[in-house]
Parts: sequence; C-alpha cells; structure tokens
Amino acid sequence: MLSLRRWHTPQAILLLPITAHSQRVRSMSFLIAQVASSTPIKLPSVEYSAIAPELIMIIGAIVVMLISSLVSKHVSKTTSIAVGAAVAIVSLADSIYLGFQSGTSGANKAVLSGAVALDKFAIFFYALFSIVALLTVLLGRELMNLDRGRVPDFVTLVLLSTSGAMLMASALDLIVLFLGLEILSIALYVLVAIESNSARGRESSVKYFMLGGFSSAVFLYGVALVYGATGSTNLGQILTFLANNLFKSNGVLLAGIGMIMVGLGFKISAVPFHFWAPDVYQGAPSPVTGFMAATAKAAGFAALLRVFYSGFITYQSDWVPVIGALSVLTLLVGAILAVLQKDIKRTLAYSSINQAGFILLGLYAVSAKGVGASLYFLITYSVVIVGAFATVGAMEKLLGKQGLELEDLRGLSKKSPFLTFSFVALILAQAGAPFTTGFLSKFNVVLATVNARHYPVALVAMISAAIAAFFYLRMALLPFRAASGESQTLAPGGAGLEDTQYAGSSAVLVKEEEAVAVKTKIDSVSVVIGIAVVVTIGLGIWAGPLVDLANRASLFF
Repeated sequence: MLSLRRWHTPQAILLLPITAHSQRVRSMSFLIAQVASSTPIKLPSVEYSAIAPELIMIIGAIVVMLISSLVSKHVSKTTSIAVGAAVAIVSLADSIYLGFQSGTSGANKAVLSGAVALDKFAIFFYALFSIVALLTVLLGRELMNLDRGRVPDFVTLVLLSTSGAMLMASALDLIVLFLGLEILSIALYVLVAIESNSARGRESSVKYFMLGGFSSAVFLYGVALVYGATGSTNLGQILTFLANNLFKSNGVLLAGIGMIMVGLGFKISAVPFHFWAPDVYQGAPSPVTGFMAATAKAAGFAALLRVFYSGFITYQSDWVPVIGALSVLTLLVGAILAVLQKDIKRTLAYSSINQAGFILLGLYAVSAKGVGASLYFLITYSVVIVGAFATVGAMEKLLGKQGLELEDLRGLSKKSPFLTFSFVALILAQAGAPFTTGFLSKFNVVLATVNARHYPVALVAMISAAIAAFFYLRMALLPFRAASGESQTLAPGGAGLEDTQYAGSSAVLVKEEEAVAVKTKIDSVSVVIGIAVVVTIGLGIWAGPLVDLANRASLFF
C-alpha cells in the first residue's frame, strides 16, 4: 500500500512517461545492437587512385595554406610557389601514369557509385589542367602585384580552381558537375580581385560574380528540370531512360537541356553569353586572365562534350542546330568586335570568344573526329593563351603601365627582341598560321564540320578566320613600327627586372633610336613564355603524337 501511494503522487505521475520512454530507448538500442552484430555495415569502396589528381590539388592547397600560417611572409612567398609548382608536376605525373594504366586495361571505369569517370577523356583534361596550373603558378611570383602574404592565397586559389575543373571533366552526374563548376567559379571570382590595389580588378570581380552566379543558378534549374523529366541526374541513367521512353510532351526536358547549355555557354564565353569576358579579362591580372581563359574554357567544353554526348545524344536533332547557331554567332561576333578594340587584353578577350566558336564546331560535328579536333584545339590553345597573357604581363612590367593599348606595342622590337618574337609567334598561332599549332587546330575542326556536311557553317568559319587575320596581323606588325612620341623609358623594376633587366631579352633604354643593351636574366616568366613558344611551334610542325592522343581521348561515348 505504501508503494502504491508513492506512485500515485503527482510527482510520480509526471515521471511515468519519462520512465516508459527510457524503457523504449533501451529496447531499441538492444535491437540495433543485435542487428549490428549480425549484419556488419559495409561502407562504399572508394578508388582514391582514380581521383588522385583532384586530391593532389586539394591537399596541395591545404599544405600551402598551412605554410603561410607557420612561416614568415618572406619565406612563404618562395615556398608557396615551389610547393604549388611541385603539386602541379605531381598531378601531371599521376595523370600520365593513369593514362598508361588506362591504355593497358583499355577500359573506361566509373567510380564513386558511377558519379565520376576514369577514362581517357578525363585523364586528358587532368593533364591539361595540371600543365596550365604549373605555368600559372610560375607566373605568379613575377607578374602579380601582391604583398608577400598574398602569394600563398594566389597559389591556393589556383590549385583549388584546378581541382574544380578536373571534377567537371570527369563528372558523370549533373550534381557532381555542378559541384565542380562552383569550386572552379568561386576561386576564380577571388582570383580576379586578388590584387588589392586594383580598383578595376575589384569591379571586374563583382561583375564576374554577379553574372557567374546567375549562370550557375540557370544551370542548376536546368538540372532540376532534367531530373523532373527523367528521374535521375546520372548521365548514364538519363541516356538509358531517354533511349527507352517517349514523351507525350518533351518541353520540360528540352527546357532543362537549354538551361544547362546556357550555364555552360557562360563558362566558354559563347555568344550571346560572352558579355562578361572583355571587362573581366581587361581588369584581371595577366596571369589570372591567362589561367581563366585556358582552364575555365577547357572545363566548360569538357562538361559540354560529356553531358551532351553521354547524356543527351538521343536528342541530338534538338540541340545540334542550337550548337550550330551558337558557333556561327560566336565566330562572327568575336572576330568583328576584336577588330574594333584598342586595348590589348580586350582584343585578346574577343579573340578568345572567336576561338570558342571554332571549338564549338567539333561539338557541332557530332563525331569522334570532331571531338578529337576540339580536344587538340583545347590543349594547344590553352598553352598559347597562357603564354600570350604572360607576354602581355611582361610587357606591362617592362613599360611600367597597367593596361596596354595596341599603340603601346610600337617599338617593342628594339626594347625586347625576346618578348617581340614570343608575342608575334603566339599571336600568329591564334591566327592559324602554318607551322604553328593554331593552323592544324582550325583545319581539323573545319574539316570535321565539312565531313559532317555542315557546309554553310564551315564557310562561316573560314570567313571568320579571314576577318580575324586582320587584327592578328595588326598586333603582330605593331612591335616593328617606330614608337610615337619623343622618348620612352623603361620601368625601374617589375617582373624579372632588376633596374632595367628582363628575362631572356635584350632589355634596353630607348631614347629616340639610341639603344643601350643591358645584362640579360633568366626568370620564371621567360621559362613559361619559352615553353609556350616551343610547344606552339614544335607541335605545329610535329603534331602527330598529340593529334593521336586527342583522338584516343575522344572515344568516351
């Protein structure tokens, strides 16, 4: 009776639910323990070797950040550049190893539950992005106007951006592709404005961020529509669904495909999604502009090729005409507007838009040869454009000016024969001159278009090349013309300059026609420019191995 009275007290009544809940929790815990003991939990296996290049870049970025926190600013500047370059070299070596391994097995693999591909196509872009990252990191020491404490930030952002580009190239799932797109984009937004003393850079960064954020939102909305129509974001599953099912109305699917095309069209600066490019290219530091022109464009094209050939190939009759129209607009608008420019970077920006039109021809051809031509174009163009902007950055340091007009090229041949030769070679390569990689790049994509019987578009491409030849030749000839004005004095410092020295060039003080040669010096800028020129001319003459490599990488669909 005493115990019953105790449990009928108000306090005991309040404790009854808690006691019952505790008993249920203990019972549930016992059941879970029983199930766990009888059924061991198996975590999904991850082939880390398949995503090693991305991991190398991410780990390298973390190491650089740690170095900047642990050592002095003076030491961290040199160490960060060295670590960044070493990371890019290791990533390139691993890409080559994966390429040999893939060639031995001969099979394409999907890892991470089918979300990421390990095939020759992905490995090709791993190597491309590693090369561009290496060249960009080497340029950062000499051509970036950064405080010593900001150099590690520059290297970190380059490595992280590269990891995002790699993920875009290997993504077999639209959500994974979006993740890579955002990693690439966010790092680029910061890189554009990394020079704290550049108001133009900050303005360009804000513009790039606003338009880039809008394009990413459009892309993601397109992914949502495709998921709503097919029930999956995996490209393989989308392809299977579209091959086995017919829609009464495919408007939702086509809207999704169109929005994905818009989002990626922004990254490759295809017309009419190109408006950001001239202002951002002009405002960003030269090494960043070259990196962005190579990496962002190549990543965008890698994603376009993968998505439309691996996911939406059954609907090619719907999207191929749109690609053709984009190609025509991009070819003509890029070439015509480049002729009207006076600023060197803006001219190269419209030139880059024009080049995107040529690369789109490979996608428009819908053939393995067309894809191979686009891949060859991308890897050769990436080296050329990084070298071209490195040359522009070196000229800015040489002349002591931020931002160069075309007229500033006058007299360059007397001030720096090395820069003049390099600049002319890289410009002529973009024009498609014989014995350069640019000639074979343009020839191959136009040939693929002709083989696909798209004769009008091929004709437009040739007309565009003729128009573009005008401004390319103008830039190539200006350095050999006499400088206007009374006298010109070189800047007393800058990239590779000690007083009036410049890497690999006969830098001089020019007063009217009098030239005084000074001691030459080899630095990282000269190395990067030299590599770009050697690759451009060497692979233009002996192109067979690289063409074969690009053709083998195209066999992913």
